[in-house]
Amino acid sequence: MKPRIIVVLAKDAPVRDDFALIEEVAVPVYVRTIEELRAARRDARVMLVWDLATTLIRDCGPGGLEWIQTNSIGVNAVATPEVAASKVLVTNTRGLFEQPMAEFVLASILLQAKDIRRSIENQRRGVWDKCSTLRLQGRRAAVIGVGGVGARIALLLRAVGMEVDIVGRTPRIDGGAVDGRALGPVRGIVELPQLLPEIDDLVLAAPLTDSTRGLIGAPELAAMRPHSHVVNVGRGPLLDEDALLAALQSRRIGAATLDVFETEPLKADHPFWEMENVIVSPHQSADFVGWQRAAVEMFVRNLRLWQQGEQLENVVDLRGFVLDGQVAHSTLG
Repeated sequence: MKPRIIVVLAKDAPVRDDFALIEEVAVPVYVRTIEELRAARRDARVMLVWDLATTLIRDCGPGGLEWIQTNSIGVNAVATPEVAASKVLVTNTRGLFEQPMAEFVLASILLQAKDIRRSIENQRRGVWDKCSTLRLQGRRAAVIGVGGVGARIALLLRAVGMEVDIVGRTPRIDGGAVDGRALGPVRGIVELPQLLPEIDDLVLAAPLTDSTRGLIGAPELAAMRPHSHVVNVGRGPLLDEDALLAALQSRRIGAATLDVFETEPLKADHPFWEMENVIVSPHQSADFVGWQRAAVEMFVRNLRLWQQGEQLENVVDLRGFVLDGQVAHSTLG
């Protein structure tokens, strides 16, 4: 008999054709409200959280669930004290989105270094105006976060000739390797004040914890070079947006590329929308054509393992994530 699997969807979200893959091994039960979730939990032990903005777990707890998988690397939608204190396994889609996010970061740096916006504007105006641009060779970046995303970003930026400092919670000589490529040493977060005046690009790729909230504020931005560029693909609250806005408006720093924000969607009247030195991306740095089916396939692989009583892939230790203000330790790296 096929097990019943809860799939959490946004209020008005349709049932995707890709979910037919789940039906091959289980009976999906689609829930959008607390009432639907409470009813579904009576005879379901597994949940796929498709709606990353859901508050259902926070509102009514995990109940008798044994395993929850999110369709993202981040697990903030399910990182509650109740889940962390329970025996519920939490898994994510680690391995699916890291490379696309690294490509987004590289593209954002190329946009700034090669002044692509100027070329687009000149084309729109019909102006032939040659200008020299900056090379990536020798450009220096600091990547905060040594998880899969930060590692992929560092390796890709180095591949095009950039110098990259990886920054984690604590310093260490060996940052490990990805696909056989060594990451090299990791700088401690306490070294960030010394790094900021030396870098061209600051990339935030850390998870949101009590220790990383507001990690970059007015003092850090004031220490950066006037031409420097901030990229945030981690979580919006890593960055003090008011301080960033002031630094950009005063040209204290050169530019920012923001894929995540303190409040999403970004309000329509926010100044970021109209600023020439800001790129606003609607939390899509990880999205690639076909990602939804790939995420379902990853869940189904894990579901088969669960049915066979085997070890699941991509198990997440919730300690250190934001748990309604209760955090055991930082997962900065």
